Amino acid sequence: MRAQNHQDDNRAGKAAEVLDEQVREWRQLCEQTAAAAGAERACFVFFHHGGGGVSRVLGRRLRGWRECHYLAVWRQRRFYCGLTGPELQLDSQAAFMAVPVARGTQRGLLLLEFAGAPAALTDSGRQRLDILARHGALLWRETELDARQLQLDESSGRLLSRLKTLFMHVPILINGFNTEGRCILWNDECERVFGWRFEELKQHPAPIELFYPDPEERSGVIATFRELKGSEFREWHPADRNGRRLTTLWANIMLPNGDMICVGHDITEQRALETQQRLAASVFEASYDGIVLTDANNSVIHINPSFTRITGYQPEDMIGRAATLFEHDTDSQEGPTLPADLHSPAHWQGECTIRRRNGSRCALLLSVSVIRDERGRVQHHAIILTDISHIKRHEAELRQRALYDSLTRIPNRQLFSELLERAMATATRDGTMLAVCYLDLDGFKQVNDSLGHAAGDRLLVEMGRRMALVIRSCDVVARLGGDEFALMITGLHQPLECTEILDRVLAAIDAPVRLDGHQARVSASIGVAVYPQDSKDGQTLLRYADKAMYEAKKQGKRRHVFFEPGLHAQDQERHRLYEELHRALANDEFLLHYQPKIDLFSRRMMGVEALLRWQHPQKGMLTPAEFLPAVLDSDMEFELGQWVIRRLLQQMTVWLESGQNYHASFNVSAGQLLHDDFYSNLQYLLGLYPAVAPERLELEFQETAVSGDIKRVAGVLEHCRRLGLTISLDNFGAGYASLVHLNSLPVDIIKIDRRFITDLLTSPTDVSMVEGVVQLAAALSMVVVAEGMEAPELGERLQQLGCHYVQGYGISHPMPAEAIAGWLSEWNQQLPLQ
Repeated sequence: MRAQNHQDDNRAGKAAEVLDEQVREWRQLCEQTAAAAGAERACFVFFHHGGGGVSRVLGRRLRGWRECHYLAVWRQRRFYCGLTGPELQLDSQAAFMAVPVARGTQRGLLLLEFAGAPAALTDSGRQRLDILARHGALLWRETELDARQLQLDESSGRLLSRLKTLFMHVPILINGFNTEGRCILWNDECERVFGWRFEELKQHPAPIELFYPDPEERSGVIATFRELKGSEFREWHPADRNGRRLTTLWANIMLPNGDMICVGHDITEQRALETQQRLAASVFEASYDGIVLTDANNSVIHINPSFTRITGYQPEDMIGRAATLFEHDTDSQEGPTLPADLHSPAHWQGECTIRRRNGSRCALLLSVSVIRDERGRVQHHAIILTDISHIKRHEAELRQRALYDSLTRIPNRQLFSELLERAMATATRDGTMLAVCYLDLDGFKQVNDSLGHAAGDRLLVEMGRRMALVIRSCDVVARLGGDEFALMITGLHQPLECTEILDRVLAAIDAPVRLDGHQARVSASIGVAVYPQDSKDGQTLLRYADKAMYEAKKQGKRRHVFFEPGLHAQDQERHRLYEELHRALANDEFLLHYQPKIDLFSRRMMGVEALLRWQHPQKGMLTPAEFLPAVLDSDMEFELGQWVIRRLLQQMTVWLESGQNYHASFNVSAGQLLHDDFYSNLQYLLGLYPAVAPERLELEFQETAVSGDIKRVAGVLEHCRRLGLTISLDNFGAGYASLVHLNSLPVDIIKIDRRFITDLLTSPTDVSMVEGVVQLAAALSMVVVAEGMEAPELGERLQQLGCHYVQGYGISHPMPAEAIAGWLSEWNQQLPLQ
């Protein structure tokens, strides 16, 4: 545009020079005519230009006469003659002669100025006046044409100015390049999109280098430019000032002089949006979860293939219909799920049970999102459904395992505690009493040792069955573990009302049992504590009943004994053991043994577990089960736990100094984990042994810790995890850890309780349990370790079930720290579990 303006200016200059030359010639003719006519001066007035000719030919003034005076004479005389009038008319009011000139609509006036009165003209004077008039008319015409051209030029200039303003500010990319590749046009939109100003580009010898820095790519672009035939839209990918690649659409127009004008759009965001839309569509179609899109009225407008796979419903079954599939299934135990007003929450998540098209039930995890337009109005709902039927089945199995004894199929300790809490609330409301009974089988150990564990298990099953038969339907019998059971007898008005039921229980247990052709006989000792007479706390009642049970044994067994405040024999024994443990800690009688954990697939040791031992001066080596109950819920529980961590860190430092870099785990009790100083002490101990990387430490906690304040437990574990420690849930399945707990706790490893491993080769139920835990762990991105692997055959079965890691006597017994290196060397030289 700037080049075009320059060419226009040159043409205008040349036209002005030609006109000036004509004016000079006309002035000379005027002077000659004035001399022939005896006038001092001759001039020509151009009517259409309002006297513009006067100022152009004779200057701004003519002997004191201004242009308006000549115009006044013209208007006064109103000559309408031909090219020259038939006669000359004299103005009596001025010393000049006026000669009218006309050609078509073009009119002018020839003026002769005299010093005195005008003299009569001779023929030669008339002839020269005629020539002057003709030349004046021609000059007038050229002047008028020039004025019209000037008007056209001014109009064109205004139009060009408007076009230039439009080009510069229109939100379209407009630029131009000459045949040398230099930039000759660059509007504001180009500057906004690309970042370069026109002043920068016009000085650059080859601006294309800025847009295509890569020489090879630039050569291809130039070659494409040369092949352009006329204007056509093409997609280009130039770089902006920051090097970011843009996607642009251009129409390149080749001008006759070889220059190129480019008009285009920046479609980078449009292409990105299209890519996102294609990606979203791919995700929608390929998602393993079912997806349903509805309109604002909750009518289905689209479903993906996974929805059909999960529910069985085809698109024609759903599209155009209300999404009532997710309404409450009246046959299900689950409550209503979707909120009444889906527009209210921006996002909602919950579970529901639906009927598939074939009539079967399906448990779903629903996630509902509200999609709004730019004004905040609801446009659509996006419903994502995940089939959690298999997880629900596993959870039900876990709960069954967690709340019922796997051997006898009667409630276990966990369920008994829950039922006890409910029964105490009912008793308080009804004003009644209930009895908590602790039962231990007398003589069971002899039967188990003489006839074997299988026979012992059948005896336990039979005892559980008999007790369930002789108690009332409102009462509860549970197995606490080993040969210990609990009874809960409700609806009592006096404590002694339970004795009749207890006598029936004692008689049922006392009856002989036939086992493998042998007649076996056991008895029972029962301790009784009464609510609310003895305590209003369930666990305290169970503990009091335990004390009374030991008193029954002392009194000769085969009886029941009620708790009395004077029964402190066990408390005294526990106190004695507690004091002895304090002395043992001071005398450094505790030590750590280490049991290896093995990867079944690589046969490599993945680490060791530190296990506490007490080297008793008289009783020899004692395991934690023999002394830890004495320190539970006491200050020494935390103190002894911190000793384990300190001693483990010391040993790991020694290992590192000798080139042995083992992972190691340590156990933490519920009381230790929830101690106010646990985390700060852990940080302190890690600081004392900086050579030990926290990432090589694994913290194992048991499910009993979860039964307390789960948020507090999760907080402590999360802090430990941030230090770098791995978190392991120990004895999984022994208690009750629901999926809610697993999702709420920062757990990395699940250790399956040994009870599910011992009979894995013969128990389909245990196989199903282990398989379910492995699948559950995989879904939650957790690692599974099987405890209690006592035989190579168990390792093979665990491998088949997908369990990678094991520990147990089948690998190695716990050993002193100095024995690890030797054992590992021997292990690496053999291929166990083949």
